[in-house]
Amino acid sequence: MRIVAALLACLVQAAAAPPSEIDVLIDQARSLPGEFAADGLIRIAGSEKLSTERKIELLGQAYERAAEAQQPFKRHAGVNPPGYAAGFINRAYDQELDGLSLRLRAIEAMLPLDGRRARQMLLDLGSPHPPQVACEDLLVYDVSRYYRVLGRVAAETFTAEEIRKGEPVRLLARFTGTLASAVEIGPAALAIAGAKVKDEDFQALVTAFTGTLRGISGDDRSFSASEQAAAQVQALVVECRRRQISPLPLIEGFRLYLVNNLTGKRCADDDLAEPAGQAFGLAANSSSQQRVGNVVSYFNDVLEIPPIEPIKPDETVASSVEGKVKLDQPCQDADCRAIRNQFQALFFGENLTPHPASYRETSEFRVKLRDFLSAMAAWKEGGGATPAEYFREKVEVFSQLFSLVSADADRDLVTSAELDYLNQNRFQSENAIEWFLPVNMLVGQAGMAPALRGLAERLRDTQDPITAFYAKLELTLPRSPGEIMPLL
Repeated sequence: MRIVAALLACLVQAAAAPPSEIDVLIDQARSLPGEFAADGLIRIAGSEKLSTERKIELLGQAYERAAEAQQPFKRHAGVNPPGYAAGFINRAYDQELDGLSLRLRAIEAMLPLDGRRARQMLLDLGSPHPPQVACEDLLVYDVSRYYRVLGRVAAETFTAEEIRKGEPVRLLARFTGTLASAVEIGPAALAIAGAKVKDEDFQALVTAFTGTLRGISGDDRSFSASEQAAAQVQALVVECRRRQISPLPLIEGFRLYLVNNLTGKRCADDDLAEPAGQAFGLAANSSSQQRVGNVVSYFNDVLEIPPIEPIKPDETVASSVEGKVKLDQPCQDADCRAIRNQFQALFFGENLTPHPASYRETSEFRVKLRDFLSAMAAWKEGGGATPAEYFREKVEVFSQLFSLVSADADRDLVTSAELDYLNQNRFQSENAIEWFLPVNMLVGQAGMAPALRGLAERLRDTQDPITAFYAKLELTLPRSPGEIMPLL
């Protein structure tokens, strides 16, 4: 009876024990919208405080919740118009909060825990099949992570007996022999190049891959944004030679792919250069430069070998020139221009002469800073700008302001004003990935800078459940500076 009583007492105490920090975070993560629930569960599953079984459970839940993500694919700017917020958009998508990236992150985290289950998750996911995009579209799809994960699954999840039966080859063939978009070619080539398979199986994979190339055309925006595919195909050529397999069919197939696309319908803005970095309201840069690594030159100088002929000038002439990217013109209304001018006045004097750094420590500067933050709070959406452009402009001002003020107290003012803005705007529901980037930046900055302790507390105490969750997650399971810096 004493033993039974003791066991009952232990059970009562266990039932009355408060949940751990990790358990609280898990419950909070599950209550969030799909992309944030999945991301939070994946990060929590990386904790060393959890058992393998618990990690597997959380990763399975993350994989399922990823289906609810607002954006199905990762994307990035296919062209980079000078002065446009392409860099902001790219960094937003680099958070990998789209449905495909979240599932792939869950699969990668599952690999060392349960390789067979990770493989099944990939099989359930199927091929990515990114859609074609029009010349009017700024963004193209990025499925490079898919093929990196495919390569890992093929290399890490099969038993010796399964390898002997050729199961890894069948997996690779299933997904690299059905390509449909230019954005898949380079990543798939790298997956095949890294395959640890027999020479005859490798040759079969290369042959199937080569056969897909002739059918990929009609999407110049994706083709022009995928010029790095030539260097990635070159890696496959090098592996063919190492295995003493002739690369001629592969090179010939890639040449045909290039010519088909170069002589097809092209976008009118293919030559848009990548702009230099630009601070809000400071030096505007309208110059352009030729894109580095022209695909024709690369093919003729690196890939082409006799008897295959180099690509000739008449094989690069487009059959027609279509439209160009449609963009809203940022900061064209009077309110935005007034904010830009007031921003410049904080750091420049007459004739745009920069104030010395010591000026930022003066009371005059701090009065101007408070006046500027009041003007920012009063600056409302309107003037013809889309909600996305207004949001990007405003958070870029806050970002530049944070980097330029020097005193911790001033940074505290700036981050408080930005947090107030982020917590009360409707862009969260319209574009969750872009809305979250400045939130993520604030959480990361507070985690890296002890002097921003006040910001960390405000983030944890905010009324927005997503912001509060990530602030608490950062406190419990902090990221490394290397994980935070790419966001900034």
